[in-house]
Amino acid sequence: MENKQEWLRERKNYIGGSEIAIICGLSSFDKTALDVYLSKVNPDIVELTKNDPNYEAAYWGTKQEEIIAERYAEERNVIIQTQPTLIRHPKYPFIACNIDRWVGNKEYILECKTAHFYKMKQWGEAGTDQAPESYLIQVAYYANICDVPKVDIAVLIGGQDFRIYTYERNKELEEKLIKIACNFWYNHIEKRVPPKCVNTRDTFNLFPQSNNKQITAKDEILTKLEELKMAREEESRIQTTIEKLKVEIQEFMQDYDVLIDNNDNVIATWKNTAPKSLFDLKRFKDEAKDLYLKYTNVAKQSRVFLIK
Repeated sequence: MENKQEWLRERKNYIGGSEIAIICGLSSFDKTALDVYLSKVNPDIVELTKNDPNYEAAYWGTKQEEIIAERYAEERNVIIQTQPTLIRHPKYPFIACNIDRWVGNKEYILECKTAHFYKMKQWGEAGTDQAPESYLIQVAYYANICDVPKVDIAVLIGGQDFRIYTYERNKELEEKLIKIACNFWYNHIEKRVPPKCVNTRDTFNLFPQSNNKQITAKDEILTKLEELKMAREEESRIQTTIEKLKVEIQEFMQDYDVLIDNNDNVIATWKNTAPKSLFDLKRFKDEAKDLYLKYTNVAKQSRVFLIK
């Protein structure tokens, strides 16, 4: 655990491969550049917990890394070895990577990945570089830091489909990534200037607490507010249309489960879900108040945005 804490503390001092992909807007776990920024400037050590929706994917990805690496070594008939320490860029110490494996006598890098079967379409033909963009960005970053001619990506899709993809050096891409990392570090991390928010989760993370004060809207904000109102009205009209069309199709289907076209292709389904067991929280709170209070935790505060 101590080693894990040390690793998490060390991560605050550099931009890693998965983080450069996030900064470029290519996150595998819906993270943003602001998440990366806050992870660096926040003095607290934040560790992924079991309550995080990405915990299981990260957990099993780590557990299966050794198995995937061994399969790669068998497939390519090569020797692989781990790299126990962080590798920093020779010129920029805040650019660094933790690679999965060296291949041969540190001839090139192997990265091991797992993917759910529903993400299979993100992976192209095996043997090519048609891997998800976030992974290509990551390995291009690694290739530049370690100065190797290529990086192989071994992936296990759906627990049974093993594939190998290869990234060959692209100096132009790598130079752009290094430039992006430098800009992010110098102009955001060092200057403590957060990057632009890209979603409402970002705005809440940046401004989690309101101060019970008023601020006068500028003209550009008034314009944006009117645009938002019109967009919501359009959204409401679209939702009404969607509901009307669904009703008409369901009325046609009646009690049939599956809708097919003239070629017997399934084009829609309308099936019953499995019965759900619902917990009567109000009754439990009334009849077992002491027990309810014992197991009640205060949820993280949120902010509600309302248009008047």
